[in-house]
Amino acid sequence: RESRKLISDNGGKHPLGSVAMMVYIPRRLGGRGLKSIEQVYKQEKIKAAVRLYNNDDPAMELVRQFEEKGEKTGRRSLVKDAKKYALELGLALHLKHPRPTLIDIQIDEEVPMKKIGKQLKCAGVEKYCEEMRRELWQGRLLTQRWDDEEVGKECFSWMADWKTAPTHIIAGVDELYQQMLPTKVYHKNKTGLETGQNIMCRMCNKAPETQAHILAGCSKLAQSKYLTRHNAALKILFFEVLKDLDLVTSLPPWYSQEEPKPLYENNRGKAYWDVQVYAECTEVRNNRIDARIIDKEKNKVYLLEMSCPWITNREAKDAEKTAKYAPLRVELKQQHPGYDIEQHNIVIDVLGGCSTGVRKSIKELVGVKKADQTLNKMQKAVLTNSLNIARRFKIFI
Repeated sequence: RESRKLISDNGGKHPLGSVAMMVYIPRRLGGRGLKSIEQVYKQEKIKAAVRLYNNDDPAMELVRQFEEKGEKTGRRSLVKDAKKYALELGLALHLKHPRPTLIDIQIDEEVPMKKIGKQLKCAGVEKYCEEMRRELWQGRLLTQRWDDEEVGKECFSWMADWKTAPTHIIAGVDELYQQMLPTKVYHKNKTGLETGQNIMCRMCNKAPETQAHILAGCSKLAQSKYLTRHNAALKILFFEVLKDLDLVTSLPPWYSQEEPKPLYENNRGKAYWDVQVYAECTEVRNNRIDARIIDKEKNKVYLLEMSCPWITNREAKDAEKTAKYAPLRVELKQQHPGYDIEQHNIVIDVLGGCSTGVRKSIKELVGVKKADQTLNKMQKAVLTNSLNIARRFKIFI
């Protein structure tokens, strides 16, 4: 209770946010990762009961008889409490000396004695996750994350690895995951403060004012805030590739305001940042790709195209980018005979999620050892810029 109070008093929790998500769900699943004293108490009581019935000490027989008598007469009993708490976690506890058993009700399998502690922790996490799934508004985006097999656990790795993350960053991301951005649709469906029929965006007036629209679909922000977020994430990967080709001597921090130069060149390769490709052999309408890197040693041309769509549009955006630059790939194949042309679509959604294909591309571009660190930095850049967009929206309204 004291921990929750401190978090709320210091701006670490939205007043209407979910306690289960904000506090007790592990960081690897998007929560704060704190331990519930109540759950720890219940788990210890279950383990104590199992140890009692697994103990061969003759003196423990009297304790077992005492606890069983208390259960039958309706008094406070370790046996009764342990069975009750196990049932709350979806487990059936059968206490019988000398071999107590714990059954997972959902799959109807016995839990090995050595894994009871781990099973109790997992059951506690599953309980909070189920509570989150039942919250149709606050829990919808997080549930989509958990059910998206393409995203994987790396989606929330930044939260576990970024030990010095400011409180307002974590609180802001949690607010976005729980759809608490004060849009017209939010106030109409959740708080009731919006009573009118007009729910169109106050900035562009072209679509309903939803959180998805503000973070990824508003035309008024496309050439300013969205472009800043796009460049901030892509330049991290771009500089890493430049460093591998000795085109730069040092890497700027992920939060640096330094912008890449249009052209880098040495005897190992050449790199272009946001430079048009002038077609010579093929009609190419879309000739301005985000970044183009020519590796002379590997005889490859890498095309990097970055996008930060809404979380449900990653696959569609990836397919769109691939089709959009198909003529450009044909043109570059003719301009660079003997070179392989590879297009890598780096699609990281506005809340930092990416598919396994993006992780594979980053590993190919910067190597396996640096891939996770690079992706982690790109997630930070996307998230901090998405939070900046949310703050600017709040100021605007």
